[in-house]
Amino acid sequence: MLSAEFPVLRKIRSVLYVDDDPDICKIVGAALSLIAGFDVHIAGSGAAAIAASGRLMPDLVLMDVMMPGLDGPATLKRMRESATLAHIPVAFLTAKVLPEEIAHLLLLGAIGVIGKPFDPMTLGDEIFALWDSRAGPPEGINAQEVQAQVRAEVGSLSEKLLEHAQCEAARLRQMIERAPQGELSVLREIERLAHSIHGAGAMFGFREISAAAGLVEACANGTTEPALPQRLSYLTSQLERELEAGRAAAPAT
Repeated sequence: MLSAEFPVLRKIRSVLYVDDDPDICKIVGAALSLIAGFDVHIAGSGAAAIAASGRLMPDLVLMDVMMPGLDGPATLKRMRESATLAHIPVAFLTAKVLPEEIAHLLLLGAIGVIGKPFDPMTLGDEIFALWDSRAGPPEGINAQEVQAQVRAEVGSLSEKLLEHAQCEAARLRQMIERAPQGELSVLREIERLAHSIHGAGAMFGFREISAAAGLVEACANGTTEPALPQRLSYLTSQLERELEAGRAAAPAT
């Protein structure tokens, strides 16, 4: 976790989390509300985040970087250009944690960056640390009880994640057929889908799936070359095999 200086004096109570992945939203919502005791609101896009921020005036906006349409950095830029929203602190929860990427987000005005994959049990602590506060979880919370609740939430979504990831992998396969045309927008969508599987797989404990998706993401983000479609197809085949293995190994529900 890296942060920039930001003059925040009040205690953090409400958080607006912004992500286009509904499964990640459920986990973040459960972790931050049950363990950290925050009043958590969810937005599924950058545009929805701007509208919700104006309506709710949260203490903190925590958002993903890669989202379709208005991505995280563009959303932050719009907020900083608004007299109403400019004062709301924004942090990012993202797998894009290279030093130059973090520096860019901080220069845009983010108060900090929390890397994916994250631990749902300690996410609240990371946000408290970003807030530069020594405060811990609210009194009266049974830590073991709420951690068990969050773990159950994560477990119940694992099979759903695998099903969703297989659908996304099928979409990747279809998009690769368009990649030879050199469409940058297609490569960015391939990167976004792989990024989503990469982060979710790591958070849910599917390391092989996460690693395979990470290779697809890195390939789509690389230099366009004649062999790129073949390379993407090969890596997507690896991802599909890991997804099949993951589903075969998943306990029956």
